Amino acid sequence: MTDRQERPGHGPPDPDGYLIEQAPDGYRWTCRADARSAGPFTSREEAVVSAEADQTA
Repeated sequence: MTDRQERPGHGPPDPDGYLIEQAPDGYRWTCRADARSAGPFTSREEAVVSAEADQTA
């Protein structure tokens, strides 16, 4: 099976415990455990990096 990153139109997967969504103003992440959220971010990749940083904070 081809890695998700190699398929056109597919970015990095959502970090464990986080939901990355496209919103009218960009991309946002939401922590599933406590409903914290952040954004907007200009790209999905930027939102994933931010969620990963929050996960390790």
